[in-house]
Amino acid sequence: MSQPVFILLDDQLKASQPALDKGLRIAQGLDAPVVIAVNSFSPSLVRRIGDDENRLAGARYAVSHAWEARIEALLDEQDLDDAVREGISTRILWDSDQYDALREAILDADPRLLVVHSDGRDRGIRGLWLTPRHWHLIRKAPCSVLCVDENAWPDELPVLAAVDPEHDGGELTGLNATIVRAARDMSDALDTDLRLSYVIEHPDETLVLIAGEAIPSYIGNADTLRDYYAERLTTLCDRAGLDPDAQVLLEGRPAEALADHQQRHGPLLLVVGTVHRGPVRRLLLGSTAEKIAGNARGDLLVVKDENFETPWNIPDFEDDED
Repeated sequence: MSQPVFILLDDQLKASQPALDKGLRIAQGLDAPVVIAVNSFSPSLVRRIGDDENRLAGARYAVSHAWEARIEALLDEQDLDDAVREGISTRILWDSDQYDALREAILDADPRLLVVHSDGRDRGIRGLWLTPRHWHLIRKAPCSVLCVDENAWPDELPVLAAVDPEHDGGELTGLNATIVRAARDMSDALDTDLRLSYVIEHPDETLVLIAGEAIPSYIGNADTLRDYYAERLTTLCDRAGLDPDAQVLLEGRPAEALADHQQRHGPLLLVVGTVHRGPVRRLLLGSTAEKIAGNARGDLLVVKDENFETPWNIPDFEDDED
């Protein structure tokens, strides 16, 4: 069986579940099975019941049954054929340690993609609201992580992959290849357009004057710099099998420029790649990718480097909450 799409539901029973809607659409496009998971543990309920084990067991059964009914009702609202429905399994967890529960469930499912809701509008945040749990999954889950907001997807949702045409001399290798491959999977699943984007950061004029002849000639002025990267991005599009007009060349600070483009041209799915660095106990995104994730104004797919190894598989690994 192929690797599933793992959909993590919000833990409020009556909440809308945009991760379910979007995860199912992707899974159907990928012809992939689905795992739907939710941690149904309720600290407030446990506190009210206290140490009465019989009452606690009954409450847990009732909560689990309520979640089963809720998931069935949500699936009934979807336009799913029988084959797709049969490929859906559910994991209703009950664990006071949300990180430990998620780690075990995700490792057991071995998914190709994790889908989680991260909208911040009800907190006055324009864009995604990445909590410690989201960063925990982005940094440590063994697969790509799709963070989605409340906005429903249109029939055609463009996919924009943030790449670096300077990487490996403009060859479609390494992280660029991983990003483009993941972005193409999404565009194929959604039957929509794929575009490649790069953000030009103009060098500080003072530094240019100081560096003098030490700087490359193409950095000399804004026009030559833009022409240079347009050519490089065109080459990368060609190597990805895309038309030259599939490129989106932006200018400014990468995080702000991509967030602004996503807000002005959304809804669109932004795809970024990560590189891990530092000690095993502290896996981080590259600084630019982390800023982009923190500034995203719509749905974001975070793709792991092909050499990424989750610390969850390390013997005797003790997780933390980041």
